[in-house]
Amino acid sequence: MSPLAGPVASSTKAQNTPSGAASGALTPTKDLRPPRRLSPHQLAAISLQLTDRDLQALRTVSRFRVMSGAQLGRLFWPEGSPRTSGRLARRGLNRLSQLDVLEPLVRRVGGERSGSASTTFAVGRAGQYILQSERASGRRVRRAYTPGARYLAHTLAVAQLFVDLVDAERQGLVEIATFSPEPECWRPYPGAWGAGLTLKPDAYLKLAVGDYEFSWFIEQDMATEAQTTIEGKARQYLDYYRTGVEQVERGVFPRVLWIVPNAAHAERVRETLERLPANAQRLFAVRTTVEALGLLRSEARP
Repeated sequence: MSPLAGPVASSTKAQNTPSGAASGALTPTKDLRPPRRLSPHQLAAISLQLTDRDLQALRTVSRFRVMSGAQLGRLFWPEGSPRTSGRLARRGLNRLSQLDVLEPLVRRVGGERSGSASTTFAVGRAGQYILQSERASGRRVRRAYTPGARYLAHTLAVAQLFVDLVDAERQGLVEIATFSPEPECWRPYPGAWGAGLTLKPDAYLKLAVGDYEFSWFIEQDMATEAQTTIEGKARQYLDYYRTGVEQVERGVFPRVLWIVPNAAHAERVRETLERLPANAQRLFAVRTTVEALGLLRSEARP
């Protein structure tokens, strides 16, 4: 079980954006309700209004920290035609926002005309209290803040991989045994002189096919990291591999998939990984965003 994801912090204060014609009743987080504590009676009343689907959506947003309305719609309101599913998703997300279970953030993806599909969501105050009751967490409940554009794009990209895999699973193309975003997927390990180190993948993925399982660490690269940073992260994977911790605890060391936005950056990452020892390069794969799902599916075929 992942730790309760707290509100997302930003170094810049969120500013209101004009609401477009298609934005519905969703209001940016800064203009919602005064920051008062919810009483047990209020929380009980909210909890009674939540369906199993609502609770699944809440837990999923908590795990990924931020998700878009379009992603949540594909995960939890897939039924019917695109028009029907879009209407159901807008209605469901608006209700969860009004209950303060999910909190719409100021920053959108895709523009105002996309309506609630372009809205990004974090866990609202009521949602945090509900998750606290499930997990016996003492984490402080706070209002969410809109993250910066770079953080948001990276987080949504990891979430999108999960959404795409769920779609593939519904089509019978793969079976998701495990998908753990950070920090669930982080791996502590001993460094030199007993120093405690932590490997921090963006996600850990295990796909199952029959009697076989295929494991991956995911590095979601938004073409913002220097080559020296990429090489340093790759060498950290090698250091972790050499400890044998993963192999002892899980029986296998996952391959590491770098997912990048375009072919030009993929080539730069491959050139960087070629600086590693030849026998270590087999641990790594590089694919563009449009190619990544195809690789994961092909590797998962018996």
